[in-house]
Amino acid sequence: MSNKTSENNEQIPVLIAGGGLTGLSAALFLLQQGIRPLLIEKRPTTSVHPRSRGFDVRTMELFRELQLDDAIREAGKALAPAWGIYTGDSLPDILRQVGSAYNKVKHPIELPGLEKIAALSPASGARCTQDIAEPLLRQAAIDRGADIRFHTELLSFTQTDDDVTAYIRNRDTGITETIACRYMIAADGASSPIRRELGVETTGPGALGHLLNIYFEAPLGEVVRGNEFSIGIIKRPGITGMLTAINNSNKWVIHLHYDPQQEKPEEYTTERLESILREVIDMPDIPVRIISMLPWKPTANAVTNMQHGRVFIAGDAAHQMTPYGGKGAASGVQDVHNLAWKLALVLQHKAHPSLLDTYSPERQPVGFKNALRSAEMADEKGLVNPGSLMKDLFNATEAEAFTGMIHRLGIPDYCYTSAAIAGKSLHTSTDIIKPDGQPGTRVPHQWLNENGQRISTLDLAVTHFTLVTTEADSHWQEATEKLTAQFRIPLPVHVITDEQWKAAAHLETGMALLIRPDGFIAWHSADGTYTLEQAIKGILGVKMQEAIIE
Repeated sequence: MSNKTSENNEQIPVLIAGGGLTGLSAALFLLQQGIRPLLIEKRPTTSVHPRSRGFDVRTMELFRELQLDDAIREAGKALAPAWGIYTGDSLPDILRQVGSAYNKVKHPIELPGLEKIAALSPASGARCTQDIAEPLLRQAAIDRGADIRFHTELLSFTQTDDDVTAYIRNRDTGITETIACRYMIAADGASSPIRRELGVETTGPGALGHLLNIYFEAPLGEVVRGNEFSIGIIKRPGITGMLTAINNSNKWVIHLHYDPQQEKPEEYTTERLESILREVIDMPDIPVRIISMLPWKPTANAVTNMQHGRVFIAGDAAHQMTPYGGKGAASGVQDVHNLAWKLALVLQHKAHPSLLDTYSPERQPVGFKNALRSAEMADEKGLVNPGSLMKDLFNATEAEAFTGMIHRLGIPDYCYTSAAIAGKSLHTSTDIIKPDGQPGTRVPHQWLNENGQRISTLDLAVTHFTLVTTEADSHWQEATEKLTAQFRIPLPVHVITDEQWKAAAHLETGMALLIRPDGFIAWHSADGTYTLEQAIKGILGVKMQEAIIE
């Protein structure tokens, strides 16, 4: 193995450290905005363990933007029928309890009675395990032009006011390389070495229990067919855990609780685990094979600041949460979607670097809130608590149940407050809301017919700002043409006359709202605090006619 060192004289716009769901999504979103990143990942391959098992509605909206939603849904279709949480002393006991309602839909949002929530988005959530989704995202990033280097580790880094210098090593050849980059995204997982190097503070409950993640094979496809389930909570003498479906066929995971003061993970030998599984499955003729065992701690915490100079922390590196509620992978993907368009505008000299200072104020409260919610769904052993999971859906008012389902299914239920939002909102960053046209909220969805093509209002602003008005008005057209020439940014005007959407967006005749490239409302003319020109200048960090120089 070589110990040769080389220096790359080309400055990379963005270095992404970490090739999991968050890092790969970051590469794709940057490419979408016209920025070619370099991604490094110390592992030789994408995840070989299922880990996360699906994506919520908002995440599928973002994959829809990338035209990857259908591929992800197809890749995960074997797991699609697996919904519902049941408690029993064995697999046969679980199967006896499985109802048929969940088996008729591919996602709970499609359940009867939830039509109003389904109408809030052009997408629905999807099942797809991480070991299947990551290769799909990786190949898409490579095909679209990203520089993706697996089995390449970040040895160290330094940063100045002007750039980041990273020292990386190819673990196959041993060759080290010095990389100069403008910015770096730390998507290097829950144990993030970058976060530790930066000395970043975290807050939250912390570890909630000790579990063993046992990934195993067992031919149970015919056994569960027609009675698929998501989680089976197993409670029997000496065994407490969660049996989860991976492909509803031969791949399964059981999360076993253990007491670290009484025993160590290495005491769970293959023979012991096989014995436990045979007891849980309770079908003598079914063979089992252990694939892997990973000790882990269900944890809920978040960093207090997601930006440190030119380094941005995202995904599990920024916020750890239990898998209960399904917000872990979703939060990471949504982090980097929020960041990508901001990095692009700054790198293209169309916005002041102060725009990047809005990343943490917008995303940290969301990640922290998701982490705390996930902790509330865990029991005293760190396993899922079905009662807590559904407490805001039952024994609640109709309005409370509605907002609870919005959060569970992943309709954006939060409001950003930062310098990249111009004007006042009726909401705070801690409110649970539905998209309602307020500044800081995701633009309300409505299907539109554009030249015979069915599109969503979410499709109007993917790579640029868009101004939406209620009628053709030369005033708005002239204003956007002036701003386009002044700031060199596309700013198309779109007229929507649909009364239902106008009501949802609180747009009356002559009003307008400004949609950011991430689909969130940046400004509403009804607010009256800023003019459109003042709003654009504030978001881009421009003081009157000053040039944007970095």
